[in-house]
Amino acid sequence: MAILGITNRTENWKTALYFSPLMGVRAARLARRLLPDKEGAALQAGDVNLELFWYGMRDYFDRQEKKLAAEEESLMAAYSEEFRDLRRQVESFQRSGRLQPLSVENYLAAPENKARLASNLFHTEIDIVLESPRHLFIGEAKHESDFGGNSAYILTHQLIRQYVMTSILANVSNRGVRVVPFVVGDSRDELKKQHQVEFMIQQGWMRAENILAWSDIEALW
Repeated sequence: MAILGITNRTENWKTALYFSPLMGVRAARLARRLLPDKEGAALQAGDVNLELFWYGMRDYFDRQEKKLAAEEESLMAAYSEEFRDLRRQVESFQRSGRLQPLSVENYLAAPENKARLASNLFHTEIDIVLESPRHLFIGEAKHESDFGGNSAYILTHQLIRQYVMTSILANVSNRGVRVVPFVVGDSRDELKKQHQVEFMIQQGWMRAENILAWSDIEALW
């Protein structure tokens, strides 16, 4: 379908088209697909909720009636505790010729960065999110664009920023869940070549099995 003969090329449109059939009890099918067999088998229909285009940190603060400026210190502390080595880890990976060079402030937990770090977390959107009793699944969908990287951010790389935000949110909201990232796109082979995907796998944050094609999602309907 096209409007004025123009095909809609946005990922949001395709994400809604492919994932909306999984809302409700079918969401458990995707969650099982994203876990090792024994772990996934324990999930029952009705255990899993699915949402699209999720601003977790922003909406959490709104629900708690908290202002971002008042939480900058606590967010910096949570980042410093959970991701104290992230700058070094990204630098080590970047020296292999992958990822763009870092600026002096990227991933640095310094007092002068707290407002920008908090803003990065607050404004991070995740395309697909599923929640089970023990897991928070976060998915990024790609169609014709690459994974974003903006050196003006403290948390420069899109996939890393999403994982950091969700991990910190699970911490500050006192939810004992494990973050399970996944990506979906036109070609699994092409996604595997993306440097941010390689970094996530190297860190042990994402399983290679959680690199999906759109056809994998369609098969779960």
